[in-house]
Order: sequence, then structure tokens, then C-alpha cells
Amino acid sequence: MISGLGSVGDDHNDTAAYLFNINITASYNNLTINLTNEHGSVNGSSGEPTLLFPSYIRTASMVLCIVILGIGVVGNVMVPLVIIKTKDMRNSTNIFLMNLSIADLMVLLVCTPTVLVEVNSKPETWVLGEEMCKAVPFVEMTVAHASVLTILAISFERYYAICEPLRAGYVCTKTRAMLICLMAWAFAALFTSPMGLIAQYQMVDYIDGTIVPACLTVPDTFWKIFFFFMVISLFFILPLCILIVLYTVIARHLMADSGTSNTGDINQRARRQVVLMLGTVVLSFFTCLLPFRLFTLWIILTTRENIRSLGVEKYYNILYFCRIMHYLNSAINPILYNLMSSKFRQGFKRLIGIQRKRNLLLMRHRATMSTSLSHSSTRVHRHSPDLSWRDGSLESRTRNGSIRRSVILRSSLLRHEGNHKHKDSMPQQNSESYV
Repeated sequence: MISGLGSVGDDHNDTAAYLFNINITASYNNLTINLTNEHGSVNGSSGEPTLLFPSYIRTASMVLCIVILGIGVVGNVMVPLVIIKTKDMRNSTNIFLMNLSIADLMVLLVCTPTVLVEVNSKPETWVLGEEMCKAVPFVEMTVAHASVLTILAISFERYYAICEPLRAGYVCTKTRAMLICLMAWAFAALFTSPMGLIAQYQMVDYIDGTIVPACLTVPDTFWKIFFFFMVISLFFILPLCILIVLYTVIARHLMADSGTSNTGDINQRARRQVVLMLGTVVLSFFTCLLPFRLFTLWIILTTRENIRSLGVEKYYNILYFCRIMHYLNSAINPILYNLMSSKFRQGFKRLIGIQRKRNLLLMRHRATMSTSLSHSSTRVHRHSPDLSWRDGSLESRTRNGSIRRSVILRSSLLRHEGNHKHKDSMPQQNSESYV
């Protein structure tokens, strides 16, 4: 995302350039030795090295980013559409999930393409201009913080719905959910605003003697280091501890309630399904962001000598692995919804037309059975007005057996349809469990 050259002195060979946020940490001498082109060639007759990323890093980063970008954008666009088009999915939990999808879309559309630009540019340069130099780190950190706050809100909403259902009716409302989402974005943007001052766009002397643009986010003062420690503590470590405690309480309540609950097996299974899905989303979020946060802390706490001793190529391997994991989190959530939530799965199918074809086939089958029942009733009425099951002939019994099978099948279809209508008309405190 951001080039991380440190403060550049008069003698650039003595500069220990190191990155905080996204790019390489290395001295110019290391860059000269390690980041030549694949054949070790030099530029023309001047003998200047051609600095490029190693081909395997460049290829792997581009392929993975394109795949993540494609899957993530399609999936996160479908999530809000499914929630908006499905009436019984417009509840507080799904409002939070829709907000999470919007945050993931911002990461994918704003931040992920910068990797494609960086790996095809000179290392330690920033070719996207001053505005993007300040916008990209601000957007990435704001979205990460808003996502953490949204996950906390979802988890507390589940806690009230399962552990304190009497309070959930007036605490977990759609209006309050939308207000919390707006507040999450406001707080995230407020706490991330110092990044606009920390990210510096400068023209620096490059190793080949040219002057190149660079985007620097170096924690070289006490206040910058304090800022990074603060955001990692407030928006990663503390939320992780809260969520571990919260989901432990929810799990214990569900296990204790399984033998004594009067809500029925279907409602109990639905609650467990929702909690399992949300718990998996939380786990994937912190798992994907953990490498980048640990790498950030290591950069802040270690010395420049340790960073330099790591080596340029190894540094890039760790760096881009952390970035790919960070962006993978933004693409994986719709996949988890589809795998672990039957309602989201049905909504996705309806959106792409699969469920519609199935409904058409079911309607045709019902029409055929209705016609068959009508013809059978007419024939039996002509030959046996009292529809007696005991006194009729063998032919009448055969026909009546056909009628009974048709009636049973039709009653089953009507009962299935009635169950769906009953679920749609359930009050909020019950329907919200079926995400």
C-alpha cells in the first residue's frame, strides 16, 4: 500500500530505509543486490541495475489479488441485494452484516488494486499521487476499525437475543442497528484521522540517481508510535478479548438451554446455526488480520539492524503474505454466509435464478396434481355419489385410493406452504434468529 522509506539523508547508501505500513524495509545497498531483474542484467551501458520485484512474488501477488478482487466484489454486492430483496431477512443482525459487506467492498475496490500497481513498479516508489498516498492508508485502517466495531455490535446483539431475550425486543431494533453502524464509521474515521498527517508524499533520491516519488509512513516519533500502539490495542487486542468472553458466555448458555428450552428444536437449531456462522466470521476476521498486526508491532519494536538482517526478499515474502491475508478477509465472508446459513444460501440462489426455476417446477407439479384430483373427483362422483370406502367395487376402491394419495400429497404441499407463511408472520424476536 505505502512505500516505507525512512527519513532520507544526504548519503543514501547509509540510509536504513524501513517500512511501517506496507512496503519493504531495507537499505539501498540491499535493494541493489537483491532486487535486480531475473537475469541479473543491468540497464544499458551505464551499468545501473534494473530494480524489479522477484517474479514469483509479482506473479503470485497479481493472481491472488485478481481472484480475491473478483470473488469478493461479486459476493459482497450480492449480500446487500439478498437482504434487501428478502423481507424476512431485514433484521438487525443482517443490517450489521450488510454494513460489514460495504466495508469489505471499500477495501477490495480501493486498497487491493494498489498491490497490482506496486508489484509492477520500482520497489519503494509510489506512482499513484499524493491524494492516494493519504487516502489508501486512511481507508484501509478506517474500514478495519469499522469492521471490528460492527463485529462487536453483532456479537452483543446475539448475546441479548440468546441470553437476555426479554430485553432483546427493544434493544435489538433495526433503527438502533442502523444508528450503531453510522456511529461505528464515525468513530473509526475519527480515530484514523491522524493517518492523514503521518502519511507523507515526498520526492526522494533513488538508488539509480533519479528522483522518484515515495509515500512514507515511518513511526519515527513518540506520538506516531503511540498512535499505532493505541489503534492496535483499541481495535484489535481489546475487541478480541471481549469477543472471546462474549462467545464463551453465549456457547455456555446454548448448551445449558438445550435440555430445558421450551422454544422447540427448530428454533434452537436456528440459533446455533446463526451463532456458529457469526463465530466463524469473527474467527476468520482476526485470523486474517493477525499476521499484519504482528508484523506491524515487530517493525515498531525491533531495531533497524534486525530489519536489515532479515533480507529484502524474505521481507517482501512476509509483507505480501500479510497483505494477501488482510484482503482475503474481505472476500471470504459471503462464502461463509453461503456455507453456514440456509437463508443466505436460498437468497443467493434466488438472486442468480436457481431458486426461481425450482419454484416454477413446483408450481407446475401442483397444477398437475390439482387437475388430476379434479378429474378423479368427477369420475368418482358419477359412479359412487356417497364416496363410500367400504361398499364400492374394486374399481371404486382403486379410484378412491388414488384420490386419497392425491389428497395426502396436496395436503402436504399446502402444509409446507403454510409453514413458510407462518415463518414470515413470526414476530421479530423469533424471526431474527433465522439469519
